[in-house]
Amino acid sequence: MQRYLISVILLFLCTVMNMPSESLAETKGWEDTIPVSQAVNFDAEDLEGNAISLQDYAGENILLVFFTTWCEVCQQELPMLSENYHSLQSEGIEVLAINMTASERNETDIQPFAEELEMPVVIDRDGRISKSYGVKGIPTTYAVDKEQQIIQTFFGPLNKNEVLQAFEGE
Repeated sequence: MQRYLISVILLFLCTVMNMPSESLAETKGWEDTIPVSQAVNFDAEDLEGNAISLQDYAGENILLVFFTTWCEVCQQELPMLSENYHSLQSEGIEVLAINMTASERNETDIQPFAEELEMPVVIDRDGRISKSYGVKGIPTTYAVDKEQQIIQTFFGPLNKNEVLQAFEGE
């Protein structure tokens, strides 16, 4: 009986592991996301209701960090980026933290989390921005050059050195 149960579990795991990414995307409601190589303009708001557009940063190197407050990696990564925000700015890199508000457990969690951050926090209420960038997991971070080309994508945690390396030569 144990061998049968182990066989069933292994079969299930193998099936899930070999599932095409399109099927995984469909199960999570991200069926219309596509990877991008050019930054997609967006118009949104920050927590105070001020308008923020990607065009506001035209001609600048930008780090777009997609996050939620409940993501454990985001809880470590965003404070690190916040600590280095002014240093990154002096290196010619602007950082925008984009909260995937539609994926939050509770929208009231955003304010206290964002108040601890130095960088601007963009509110993606309906998921439109994250879908336009093809975000399928968090944190996902895009390094965007001055011509608004995505020069590197980071999945999961990153550090200041990785950010600086992404923009070397820019």
